[in-house]
Amino acid sequence: MAFVFLSYRPADDGDYAEALVHDLCDAIRLIDEPGNPTQVFLSSDAEIVDGDWSAEAAAALAECTAFVAVGSERYFLTDRCGREWWAFQDRLLQHEAETGRRPRALIPLAWGDARLPERLPADRFASDIGRAEDVRALARLTVNEARYREMIDRLARHVVETGRADPVRRAVTLLPYRATPNAFRKMGRDATGRSTPVPVAAPTPAVRFVVAAGRRDEMEPVRRDLEFYGAERADWRPYQPADGEALARRAQAVAADHLFYSEVVDDVEDIVDVLERADASDEIVVMLVDAWVVRITDYRAALEEVNRHHGPSTAVVVPFSADDPETQRARATLGDALARLLTLRRAWSDRMLRIGPETTEAFEDDLGEVLETARSAAFRSAKVRRVAPGSRARSLPLLDAP
Repeated sequence: MAFVFLSYRPADDGDYAEALVHDLCDAIRLIDEPGNPTQVFLSSDAEIVDGDWSAEAAAALAECTAFVAVGSERYFLTDRCGREWWAFQDRLLQHEAETGRRPRALIPLAWGDARLPERLPADRFASDIGRAEDVRALARLTVNEARYREMIDRLARHVVETGRADPVRRAVTLLPYRATPNAFRKMGRDATGRSTPVPVAAPTPAVRFVVAAGRRDEMEPVRRDLEFYGAERADWRPYQPADGEALARRAQAVAADHLFYSEVVDDVEDIVDVLERADASDEIVVMLVDAWVVRITDYRAALEEVNRHHGPSTAVVVPFSADDPETQRARATLGDALARLLTLRRAWSDRMLRIGPETTEAFEDDLGEVLETARSAAFRSAKVRRVAPGSRARSLPLLDAP
């Protein structure tokens, strides 16, 4: 039996992507074995629950016989999609080690104007179907309907035949979501020579989110309501119950929407090192701050350091959730403490300091504006790091004039 895992970002023409799934399912039914239908699992951000795979997503990743990736530009910047790819790629590698065979069960579809990266992770297992032309254009334009149907039929036959002839072996164990690497990031060297993740896809602007929020045990002496915190600093969920997603993951989704490659760190104790590395690599730093940490010494020191750092590509965003009564009651006191810590930054640029988004939607809007402002500043101040080969021109080129 064939089992398809479809990995995509719903924001990237989700209606067309879902239509593609329905069309693929219809085409598969025509060639499927009676009584043994192909299953299709459609992934989304909702399949990450409390920082781990949902039961349905975990089962699909462990058992699917084909992995179809709707490869938009934002897809390769999305952390969840990279982890899904890695989980299936790991099964392919295990299958090859045990059987010596390489099923072409990895199916990346070019989606949108941007081409797929020339070399993809586990490329030797990848199918060529839908890779050479924009599948989104085929799906959207009626003039391309015949080519689209032909591509869907080829894809359906490939999925079914691969599932029958050489199904990828089931995963005995599946790594938890947080422990699963992102296949779209590999280890490289930054400008300071340190090992750091870099995107596999085409180079994009980079942003580093620093989570300045405490773990549950750190926050217990500071405030009463601890439902917003978890075992890790990056678990901070300031907008629950309305939005139970960790703010760091939400921030990464916004960054991908704006075509930024992003990383999340929580080493506020080493904020000087983070800022220096960002300066050396022309990265943008956005500090996501829980206002309550002004009452914790290490976090106050980190905020003071950010206040002294006048880089044009460093921003601070401080949510004040409307659904957090305790924070709203303390807002004036916490706001005054923040104002004292960030005096220079407030004077430098209010555009890079956002205090008070009360909802997820307001946070996304504020962060999007901050990223675009920082992108403009980075373009103006970035250092040129590459020089074209050949000898340097002795003079500026001039056009002939009459």
